[in-house]
Amino acid sequence: MSNNWIVSNLQNALNTWNSKLSEIWTLLTQTPQNFKGGGIWTVIVNLHDALMAVGLGLLVLFFAVGMAKTCGSFSDVKRPEVALKSFVRFVLAKLAVTSGLQ
Repeated sequence: MSNNWIVSNLQNALNTWNSKLSEIWTLLTQTPQNFKGGGIWTVIVNLHDALMAVGLGLLVLFFAVGMAKTCGSFSDVKRPEVALKSFVRFVLAKLAVTSGLQ
């Protein structure tokens, strides 16, 4: 009689364990768009769009300030290596800002 009790308790524990693992797996494999009806993801996307607008504005501002500090005159910008370096830095920064959500 004590064996049946132990076996049934172990079986119940394993069933509980399996159901909880199943719930965890469902949460881990769920996309952000489907989690809790997608409401949280909508808020995140809206915040990202607002912050991206601010980030792009700051990017342009800091790019202009950096160009003013780097180049004492317009003739410095005419040099291909300075122009290319500035362009590459701007493109990399823009990619970082616009693809931050992915």
